[in-house]
Amino acid sequence: MKHVMILLASLCILACEAPQEPTFLKLENVSFNSLVLKKPYSVTLKADAIFHNPNVLGAKITEMDFDVFINDKKTTQVRQDVTATMPANSDFTLPIECKIPLKEVFEDLKLKDLLSAKVLKYKMDGHLKIGLGNLEVKVPVTYEGEEKARM
Repeated sequence: MKHVMILLASLCILACEAPQEPTFLKLENVSFNSLVLKKPYSVTLKADAIFHNPNVLGAKITEMDFDVFINDKKTTQVRQDVTATMPANSDFTLPIECKIPLKEVFEDLKLKDLLSAKVLKYKMDGHLKIGLGNLEVKVPVTYEGEEKARM
């Protein structure tokens, strides 16, 4: 009986630990598509954001807020309410989609500029708001990469 009490007390102590912030791991399946060649010119950025939740409890994602930079220039800001669940002790994928105005990427946009751009550098910088039980935390999201333009 004494061992059972010690085990139960240990489990209570472990369960009462302060939750750890989920961590942003990487972006996968990044693609630029849905090119619109009439004004205002734009392209759609799609990606899967991969996070890890180290907690024994699941979490709810309630908000996405980040800036998108293309070739070191801020092109758009994504602010979106989200309703998604992050499972306990596991990785989680959150799909991201945003429209990027090409005028922000190429100042004097011409079709030849689009065709000559072989590689686009991109950066996403911001946070996700995540609820862990009664606690809400902002998890930083910063990621940089390159993508070949497929026009």
